[in-house]
Parts: sequence; structure tokens; C-alpha cells
Amino acid sequence: MSKKSHFSNQISSNYAFLAKTVFDLHSLIQAQSEELYAEKKLGFPVAASSTILLLSDVNEASIMEISQTLNLSHQLTSQRIKIMLNLKLVEGFQDEKDKRRTLYKLTSKGLEKSKILKLYCVDAEHAFKDLSNEVGADIQSILNSAIEALKHKPFGKRFPAHANSYQDRVSITNKEES
Repeated sequence: MSKKSHFSNQISSNYAFLAKTVFDLHSLIQAQSEELYAEKKLGFPVAASSTILLLSDVNEASIMEISQTLNLSHQLTSQRIKIMLNLKLVEGFQDEKDKRRTLYKLTSKGLEKSKILKLYCVDAEHAFKDLSNEVGADIQSILNSAIEALKHKPFGKRFPAHANSYQDRVSITNKEES
């Protein structure tokens, strides 16, 4: 086994790199989902899915409303809307009550794609339940529990208390190694 492979295995089993493991899972699911989206001829990026589903549910919304509902940054939501505008999945129009505000809604093409997406979601839910059964854990429940636990007690509050700073601890370790 090469040093790179050995190091990679160490990282994948080290709790300090849990966020990397979650990101790796996200990246793998994203890549495999993009393949399915192309196969199913959805015609939009996976990342736009939640926005399309939201607009199919609420009919119209501003970027701020979409951002807040999906817990996304305003900038990220704007980028997704721009992509969907270019793909002619959504259209923007001036809010009658507030002329400064733009509302977005699905076009007829967007509505058709949302129907396909909803069918895809039924199959995806089945696939993720199958994955959960295979690994012997309710992945969705575990991830949601971890999110709630970190909201209740942030990551930094979970660090053990040390009398010495990291710099002091490195100095002590260096002296012990000498």
C-alpha cells in the first residue's frame, strides 16, 4: 500500500475528518445524481431541485423567500435562479404590491420538469431507504440528529478543556521528544 493510500485510509477513519467524509458522501451522491438527471432528461442541475420543488409548491416567491425557506444564502439562491432563467424553467416578474421586488415562478417547461422531479424523488427516497437498510442505520435520521445536536451544542463547545494552549502543548511535546 502506498503512503498516499495509507494516509487516505487514516483520514477516512479519523473522527477529526468527519466533515470531509460527509462532504465525500455528498460529492458521490451529487455525481451519481447528475448521471441520473441526464438519463431521466431532467435538464437542470441537481442543485436546482429544491428550488424547483419549492416553486412548484408555492407558485411564486422572491429570492429572499426562497433563500429563507431553503436555508440558502441570497447569493447562492440568485445563482440558481439565474441558471433556471437561462434554462427557461422560471420567469421573473415585478411584484404588484412592491415594485422593487421580483417574484419568480415556474414556466410551463419548469412545471413539466417539476412533475418529472417529483417522480424522481419518490424513486430517490426508495433508493436512500435501501442504502440505509444496507448500512444498517437510518442515515437521514442520523444526519438530522447530528445537525440538531450541533445547533444545541456547537462543535467548538465539544472540544475538551486543556490547561495549555495548542502552542504550549506543541512546545511540551517537542521537549518530551528531545
